[in-house]
Amino acid sequence: MTVKEFYDYITSQMTPEQALMKLLEGAAGQYEKLKFDPEGQPVHPLFIASMAALDMGWDFAFKAEDDNDEVSGLVMGTEEYMKEIFPEES
Repeated sequence: MTVKEFYDYITSQMTPEQALMKLLEGAAGQYEKLKFDPEGQPVHPLFIASMAALDMGWDFAFKAEDDNDEVSGLVMGTEEYMKEIFPEES
C-alpha cells in the first residue's frame, strides 16, 4: 500500500482532522509511557532524549550550570550538524 492509498483509506473512514487527532493522541500516549519505568518510577526526560539520540546514531551535548547539576541546554544531531554548532571542537 502506498502512502497515498493509505491516506485515501484512512480519510474514507474519518475526516483528516480526526485522523490527525488519533495520530497525536498515539504519539502523546507513547511519550507518557516512556516517562515511567515498569515499576512506575519516573524516567528523566534527558535520559529519554539521549537514548533516542544514540539509537539514531546522533551525538549529543548538554550544558550544566556550574553552581548546580541543573541542565540548561541540550544539542543533538549528526556528527556534521554538531561540527556546525561547535566549530571550535572540530
